[in-house]
Order: sequence, then structure tokens, then C-alpha cells
Amino acid sequence: MTAVPAGRRRGADEPVVRQVTEELVLVEAGGHKVLASAVCPHRGGRLKYGRVDGDRLRITCPLHHTTFDLASGERTSGAACAALRVVDVLPDTQDGAPGGAP
Repeated sequence: MTAVPAGRRRGADEPVVRQVTEELVLVEAGGHKVLASAVCPHRGGRLKYGRVDGDRLRITCPLHHTTFDLASGERTSGAACAALRVVDVLPDTQDGAPGGAP
């Protein structure tokens, strides 16, 4: 297994979830960076352990498998509950600079 430096992805298409504060996670997937609530609104599952579908930009809670759209926060499947709080959705860039390289 090869170590991956912090802030880097293992593969271009592999989603990454990072806990950034007690309340927030940063999800890098599908060409976007999403800052969202770190806990599932259904039963408080810790989303840093969630499964991310980068193609559809969705996250599934590891506790009861409720799935949320990361662009809107809306529940797409699983137990009925409130929407996931999404703070911001930004396009991902190759060099880390806003808007990409000139």
C-alpha cells in the first residue's frame, strides 16, 4: 500500500471524506468539494465513515444507510428524516487555486 500525502487523492475518481470540525465534513467527489454536516439528521451517524458515490454526488450514512444528495442535502433513499445540512459546494480544481490555473 502506498501512503498518500494529506490533502491528496489516491486516484482521480476516488472520493475523499475529511472531518474538518466537530460539526462539519469536507467531501471531495465528482469534481466538487462539499462542506456538509458531519452527522446524519436521521440518527446521528458519523458521515466521515459514510460511503460516497462521486458520480451522483451522494453520501450514504453508515448507520442506517440513508442516502443524501450532496448538492442539495435532500434525502434520496432510506429512512425519512430532515435534509442534510450542506454549507457550500465548490468546483474542485487541479492546483487547489480558486478557478483553476490561468
